[in-house]
Amino acid sequence: MAGAELIGKEELAEILELFSGEKVNLYRYGGGNYKAREFEERFAEYMGVKYAHAVSSGTAAIHCALAGAGIGPGDEVITTAWTFIAPIEAISALGAVPVPVELDETYHLDPAEVEKAITSATKAVVAIPMWASPKMDELAAICQSNNLILIEDAAQALGASYKGRKLGTIGKVGSFSFDAGKTLHTGEGGIIITDDKDIYDRAAEFSDHGHMHLPGLPRGKDPRRAKGLNLRLSELTAAVGLGQLAKIDHILSKTRENKKKIKDAISHLDNIIFRPFADEDGSQGDTLIFRVMDRSRALMFEAHLLERGFGTKILPEALDWHYAGVWGHLLGEYDRYKGVDLETLWPKTGVMLRSSICLNIPVLMDETVINQLIDAIITGSEKIG
Repeated sequence: MAGAELIGKEELAEILELFSGEKVNLYRYGGGNYKAREFEERFAEYMGVKYAHAVSSGTAAIHCALAGAGIGPGDEVITTAWTFIAPIEAISALGAVPVPVELDETYHLDPAEVEKAITSATKAVVAIPMWASPKMDELAAICQSNNLILIEDAAQALGASYKGRKLGTIGKVGSFSFDAGKTLHTGEGGIIITDDKDIYDRAAEFSDHGHMHLPGLPRGKDPRRAKGLNLRLSELTAAVGLGQLAKIDHILSKTRENKKKIKDAISHLDNIIFRPFADEDGSQGDTLIFRVMDRSRALMFEAHLLERGFGTKILPEALDWHYAGVWGHLLGEYDRYKGVDLETLWPKTGVMLRSSICLNIPVLMDETVINQLIDAIITGSEKIG
């Protein structure tokens, strides 16, 4: 899956360089090689932002982004009802209140639903681009007019853009993940980006027990102004990140090329509905989503694909980890959700997701595999009628 397919000699070379130094220290605030800092600098340059701070996972990244933005107890944070569970967990861990809302036709935050969900307690909106952009102009305008912080948890969308602007750079702060299913893979890892120095400082402090990292002071003399956790990225992981980052343009180019071939070849099918885009040219190529008539047909389609050797990606395979309607174990602790059938809160989202097929588009697909997947989709379409 994307960068995970391409780990090899370049990443090993970065690791060997790390260990070739006279003073190797895998703790980023000690002496020796500073792969984490180099990775942050190169990532910030690639994204076109002032600051980047690398952390231990994508979950840690959105946690730090929220903390850096000042999200805390009692704050309401509006986000999408379709996302991996991590941002909801991070909102909850800070004592804030997650407020998922319905999707629009692009499978992202519906701006009209965001507006309806705003209360006097609302502090931020977390846009979560699932491999493509939400309607970012509308969301940014809503946040500006209501004095809300726009945060982008772009874990699934590194390299995607909206009207020429890279996702993660449109809000006040953005976060990314580097796990096995993402554009770049470092084993684990994540990063936050921002042009706001205060958010950057507070996020970095939160990731390191509250250490303020003041220049000229020994670490043991560091003051602190807020609590934190240990969410640091190791130098070893950062070394892998440097090797991966050098491949990002190739990764994006190949997956987009492969996706276009597949989508063009199945565009004539009249019983599947491709999702529309806010900016299709800026979307990633590692995922293809379409809808069928209902849940039963989606499950039949999934079974057919599996018979042909192709799995699905999240939908329908891992829906329960990506849909707020089934997260009673987490949302049930809030008064607003207690005793409520969560499925009834986001009916449009539930119907969309349960009737959708999501396919992974690898980097390393030769023409034979591409044609096999095309054939599997076409015959699957015929099977569901």
